Amino acid sequence: MDKVIKLGSRIKVGDAAFYDDDNSNMSVVVKVKAGYYVAWTEEGDFGIFGKRTGKLMAFHNKFLKRLDEGTTDFTWEHIGNFGVDTATAAIYTKGSCPITEDFTDTEDAIVCSSGMGDGYYPVFACIEKNQVVGIMVDFNLIDEDEENVENNLAEQN
Repeated sequence: MDKVIKLGSRIKVGDAAFYDDDNSNMSVVVKVKAGYYVAWTEEGDFGIFGKRTGKLMAFHNKFLKRLDEGTTDFTWEHIGNFGVDTATAAIYTKGSCPITEDFTDTEDAIVCSSGMGDGYYPVFACIEKNQVVGIMVDFNLIDEDEENVENNLAEQN
């Protein structure tokens, strides 16, 4: 599910229902390069548990172009963790509401189910030239090394 979203320079990554709560461990606030981001989820079939979201990602569209051209150098950095209590996660501009009443995306956010549901999940930043140009939430369901994540990222273009 690729989606283009517009993000401001300060975003939140966290439980979609706790979008206005700045005093909890339900989100991570990140300073990013503002602009248009391509966002998507990676899913897998987990037998009796069914289809689940393994990763939630969003990358600045200009970074993806440089990545496709092979003209960028970037690193991944673990930047925090957040708790989930509503089995949903979102990436959105801080101060905005990422969800509608029925827990679906808005134009400027991506919302998804959170792996196996409630839990505590790590957030990683893709850093290029000292700027965050991408975000990845790992719901700890897809066992991949960093090289495979980079290969999957390149295949999205």
